[in-house]
Amino acid sequence: MVLDHKIPTDIRVENEADILVQNGFEVGILSIGDYEATEDVYQNGYTIHRVAMSRYWLKKMHGLAGMIPWMDWVIEKHIKRIFKSKKYDALHFHDLYTFGVIQKLRKTMPELYFIGDMHENYVEVLKDYDWPNRFPNNLIVSHKKWEKNEKEWLPLCDKVITVSEGIKERLISKGVKRENAVLTPNSIRLDLFDSFKVDTGVIEHYKNDFVLLYVGGFIGNRGLEHVIKATPSLKQKIPNLKLVLVGDGEERKKLEVLVQEMAATDTVIFEGWKKQSEVKSYLLASDIGLVPFKKTPQTDNSSSNKLFQYMYYKLPIVATNCDSVEKLVTNENCGLIYESENSNAFTETVFSLYNDEKLANNLGKNGYNAVVEKYNWLCAAEDMLKMYKELKLLKK
Repeated sequence: MVLDHKIPTDIRVENEADILVQNGFEVGILSIGDYEATEDVYQNGYTIHRVAMSRYWLKKMHGLAGMIPWMDWVIEKHIKRIFKSKKYDALHFHDLYTFGVIQKLRKTMPELYFIGDMHENYVEVLKDYDWPNRFPNNLIVSHKKWEKNEKEWLPLCDKVITVSEGIKERLISKGVKRENAVLTPNSIRLDLFDSFKVDTGVIEHYKNDFVLLYVGGFIGNRGLEHVIKATPSLKQKIPNLKLVLVGDGEERKKLEVLVQEMAATDTVIFEGWKKQSEVKSYLLASDIGLVPFKKTPQTDNSSSNKLFQYMYYKLPIVATNCDSVEKLVTNENCGLIYESENSNAFTETVFSLYNDEKLANNLGKNGYNAVVEKYNWLCAAEDMLKMYKELKLLKK
């Protein structure tokens, strides 16, 4: 596997690696991150080939990906270094911006299988990030160039894995053969979360509060602004209200300023980024799980880990009307949907659950049952495992 950040900061990568190891595959991960040293580390049943790079240069390399092939050069160099002493049968690239190097590697390593893993609709999500759209970055990062890259790079992959039916259909419309498009939604590893210890300090801290929980990144399409704007009016109706934000990202400073402007510093709590093991305690301490995304082409087809985590811990969901999330929440009757970016609708929806404990409990139980029966990682990873087993059989 190939990725341009540290392990363990990507739940999807770790989940995929773990289940492949459990099914008898030998897995290595080329991880370019702000490590102290370039070295190989064996943990959790797989080898992490760490490449040390400062956070400053990592950001530069990521920002220039697709415009200047800096990332391609770094990835190619280290894959060839690794292959001098260790051989793998497939290269599994995480996110579109790592796919560019495949063209070079296909020429020098034609015997390998090349797998692309699309965590999101990257071409669309770039429009939602702040960094590529502000000066001077907007003079370098070209959305048209990224559309061209996607069109050129997708056919280089033997198989393309993705997270949702919507993105799968989009890939097929871009020329990926249907039999080469593999659906592997994000979902929760029940065994892992069951094994995590509970931080009683977190539970105790919020025991007298009515907690709205958001877990995830703070980027432009997450819709946290309208949630924060709703907190003063909700606070009038729910005196012990707390909005707990677990995560981090480029929008954090803006959100913190907004909280101050809304005089909501006592209500909105920024807990920062937490490990998977730490998130469990916040889930147990909360009353409602939030998926407040802005409705965009990316979020309409998203597959969010947080959604399934909320469901497994019996939190009723309050989510915007993004297509994929609305479909799941409605079909499983595990939450309530409101119009994207509508603070008034958000307030009314939350208050309706606060006032109806029976409804909230029933929605929470429905979500839990759905995750146990079908929206868990063992079910989600079936097609990916099948793909790798078939590739292995095809090896000459």
